[in-house]
Amino acid sequence: MAKKLIDIRTLIDKSGPAFYQYLHQLLHDDIMEKLMEINLQTDVYIFSGIIRNYFLKIYRKRDVDVVLGNEINITERFKDLPFQKNSFGGYKISFPSGPLDLWFIKDTWAFQHSQKTFEFNLEKKIPDTAFFNFSSIVYSLNKKQFYYTKHFVKFLRDKKLDYVYKENPNYCLCIVNTLYYADRYELKIADRLLNFITDLYKKNLYDFQTTQLKHFGEIIYSDSEIEKRLTSYQPANVSKNSKNISKQSHRSAKRTVAINSSR
Repeated sequence: MAKKLIDIRTLIDKSGPAFYQYLHQLLHDDIMEKLMEINLQTDVYIFSGIIRNYFLKIYRKRDVDVVLGNEINITERFKDLPFQKNSFGGYKISFPSGPLDLWFIKDTWAFQHSQKTFEFNLEKKIPDTAFFNFSSIVYSLNKKQFYYTKHFVKFLRDKKLDYVYKENPNYCLCIVNTLYYADRYELKIADRLLNFITDLYKKNLYDFQTTQLKHFGEIIYSDSEIEKRLTSYQPANVSKNSKNISKQSHRSAKRTVAINSSR
């Protein structure tokens, strides 16, 4: 990966067509064909881990997360597939090949709580609502183009976790995911993010066990380990933690972002 920010921007800007082909290779036809159908009706923006992993050169299948510019009739569009609505207004549609997580932009948590007008330059607004810097990028399926913030560019250069939009309804998961992503992807944690989550930890009482069970389906970090990591932070034994996490059925945790705050 290039080290100069301008070179990284150029790389991202030129990657749109290649990422489009990558999606067709990575995703099964059932999901991709449905996205292309919806793409004819409204703007489709892909975000989250699938983009992060692409630029980190981690090429493996994972859940697909999309935001739609306008509403569609979910019942009609996915009438042959089981789906459920989550507590933050999004939908999880279960395809035979895997899940698709979908939101209408007007129903996302960040826009509900901060952005009251977003009719223009929608694709440029979405990245600003990410909690983690590695999620502050979206891909327009319609335009075959990436839209991103300076925070994402710096993430690719420094491989360091930080926050972008810190307002979030699920700070407990933000704390857990900071440790998880740092371990899984061998990333550093920026002092700004570490100070923020440490302050949250000291001022609030969180149920880390329930949160992890709901999100991962298992307990990855004990309360005592979280306390130790936050109150006297030392970089984790990355090789050990990364190895242990990779054994967990490849359940890649979804990034906690304000746009999809259940992650």
